[in-house]
Amino acid sequence: MATEIFNKPMTFGRDMSDRTYQYMFSLYGEMKTLFFLFRKEKVFRYFLIIIGLNIAAGALFLLLEHDRVLMANPGLDNMPWFDQFVTVFYWAIVTIATCGYGDITPATSAGRIMTIIVLYMSVASVSMFTANLASALTTKKMMERRGVMDLSGYKNHYVICGWKQNMAAMLDEVVFNNPRFRLTNILIIANIEPDAIELFHQQYPLYQEITILRGEHYNESLLRKAAIQQAAQIFILADESIPGASPTETDSKTVMAAMTIRAISKDVRVCAELLDVKFEKYLKTAHIEDIVYTQEYSKVLIAHSFTHAGISKVINDLLSAQTPNFIITERIPDGFIGKKFSDLRDHYHQAHKSLLIGLMENVGSFYERKQEALREAQKTADVNRLIDNLKKAKRLENNYPNINPEDDYAIPQNSMGILISTRKI
Repeated sequence: MATEIFNKPMTFGRDMSDRTYQYMFSLYGEMKTLFFLFRKEKVFRYFLIIIGLNIAAGALFLLLEHDRVLMANPGLDNMPWFDQFVTVFYWAIVTIATCGYGDITPATSAGRIMTIIVLYMSVASVSMFTANLASALTTKKMMERRGVMDLSGYKNHYVICGWKQNMAAMLDEVVFNNPRFRLTNILIIANIEPDAIELFHQQYPLYQEITILRGEHYNESLLRKAAIQQAAQIFILADESIPGASPTETDSKTVMAAMTIRAISKDVRVCAELLDVKFEKYLKTAHIEDIVYTQEYSKVLIAHSFTHAGISKVINDLLSAQTPNFIITERIPDGFIGKKFSDLRDHYHQAHKSLLIGLMENVGSFYERKQEALREAQKTADVNRLIDNLKKAKRLENNYPNINPEDDYAIPQNSMGILISTRKI
């Protein structure tokens, strides 16, 4: 069930655009982080010291060993200043790097003394530069591993709030059901120890590209750092990061996260997992589109298994990633909006060999659907009809499943088809 929330329909062009943006942003983020760490570790300062030492050493060498500079370019009778500058700069870099090719050497005592001083100074400056550069790169790698990055520029990514003890198994389902899904687009916010993050990446190298941001998933500053207002979808898990936590504590975190997310962004699509159905009203108040009732489903499935033979096998078959049949929601082609349900059902059966069992209505931002319903309700001049329309708009339910409607039912705007389809195993 959790996997289907990531089944986002998109065109090839849109997909490529998102990938290009994500790659460019990833590159920008890498450079931004490195720039910050280079400043913090004083890498730029030591680099400038090396450049300054190059210029100073080259100028002194040109002054003290001008003849040796000219001899390094025997083919030039009247050596231009640019060539002289390149020659002495080359000598300075080779000397400071302690390569010592020997093609340009000092001939005077003053030049040799100056070279000795430059060598001593270069050993110190280059060593400090190398050490701080290595420290900055190591720190960057540790930040990635320990989940303390700034991801405020992410866009069209998928955020998972919370942690599961079987996180890898859940991600396996997500990847299997979405073969075009890019792991770099997944961001997990979890309050787990840095060692646990490193252990997860070591045990499951396939998921090393997934970013894990460490902290409480209901923390506003952390959610903003994860750029949830620009996310494609958010899923709030019933968090298992704290062993022994009660269902009430777990659901309270889910509610806090949902309300915080809605305070930051009213448009992003959110799905949440609940353990206790009594918290449902709080999530509906926050206009959470999809709610997964983990424990409630178990009770209902057990109850139906008593009276309906094989119902558990039917449900397992539709939800398992290992069986050919599966249930999905899919964007309806524009040409079928306003047409009869039977026309769309025939289309899917003939073109895709899929069974259309219903419609998911009022899909998208709840606030946009509400405003559209209110505008539509006010188009009549009949007061009684206006009141009825406003009441319907008030009762509007986001992602409303209309299962098995009448054949002549007109397909409304902002709907998706609920399909039973078949995959190749």
